[in-house]
Amino acid sequence: MKKQKLTYGTTNKLLIAAIAVGIVAIVMSSYAILNPQVRIVYRNVTANASTVQGYNITGSLLEPPTSFPDAPVITQNQSFGSRLTNINAQFNASELAVINNAPNSYFEQAGEMLLNGTLNNTVGTATKKLPIFSVNGKPTVLYLGSITCIFCGENRWAMAMALSRFGSFSHLFKGYSSLGDGDMPTLYWAPAHYNSSSTVFGNFYQSNLINFVSIEDANPISGGFSLNPMSLIQQRVNQTKNTVYTDALSYLISTNDFSGTPFTVWGSYEVGGADAVIFGNNTNKEGTAPLQHMTHQDVLSQFAQSNDQFALSEYAAADVYVALMCKTLNNTPSVCTAIPSIQAIETKMGL
Repeated sequence: MKKQKLTYGTTNKLLIAAIAVGIVAIVMSSYAILNPQVRIVYRNVTANASTVQGYNITGSLLEPPTSFPDAPVITQNQSFGSRLTNINAQFNASELAVINNAPNSYFEQAGEMLLNGTLNNTVGTATKKLPIFSVNGKPTVLYLGSITCIFCGENRWAMAMALSRFGSFSHLFKGYSSLGDGDMPTLYWAPAHYNSSSTVFGNFYQSNLINFVSIEDANPISGGFSLNPMSLIQQRVNQTKNTVYTDALSYLISTNDFSGTPFTVWGSYEVGGADAVIFGNNTNKEGTAPLQHMTHQDVLSQFAQSNDQFALSEYAAADVYVALMCKTLNNTPSVCTAIPSIQAIETKMGL
């Protein structure tokens, strides 16, 4: 077969396409610089999943302290934009119940809206299938995040909702993204060293079906987004001498996909970022991030409603994570049928 030469017209088309891509990249980079709440992450999607080794280990999960003397709860009522009011405060029983006891009907309503395209916010993500990281005979949700990261801050709400379908939290804590990255009200899995560089391991989650292994990096929250080098995070993990956590980080690193936070694995599926962009009732139209101007009680009050677009978008983002775990568990847990849209979401995602 003869090789065909590129025609002059084809060459021009390729040149024009290359120029167009370059212009788009410049525009996107400029937008990120001018809008500090926007972060563009270029992710390596070419890594071969076959190079990742599955784990089937036995060990204990870490449980962190419920408070840190060097990072006390801030009780002053501060203004939005520099707001750290109630940081590290525990959720009270009624606040915790909003997460643990959310009705399946809310997840179903949101799932149907996700499927028919009537959500105002961007929900959904690309995934990559990986060998399972199993601890004590159960598949695991792995999380590597940062308290200073605005996308981690938003994403933890959906994560907590999804995890609540398979178990429950005995403690959650009020938190924020950094003051330089939106001071977004969020939840923490454990109290944070918000004044210093550190890494917090563990959470207060219980489940008979799955494990939750969380690694939360921290730098002073008074600044902007700042992630410690992976070598330092790994050093701190090794200092715990906990096999589950040292193996979990080695597993995450072996994917060769980590390029920013949040980075999660849900059973058999890697998610290289947040699975949604939800900073208000309509992300596509907001310009001042409504979530930035909410208190934690405002957020939880919206979760308790079935007609709030922000909450429904978060429930839909949780549905995506639930679908990943249900597919991993062959849809055997009751939650996988109690929320009928879950298996339809699995199909839509091509799981």
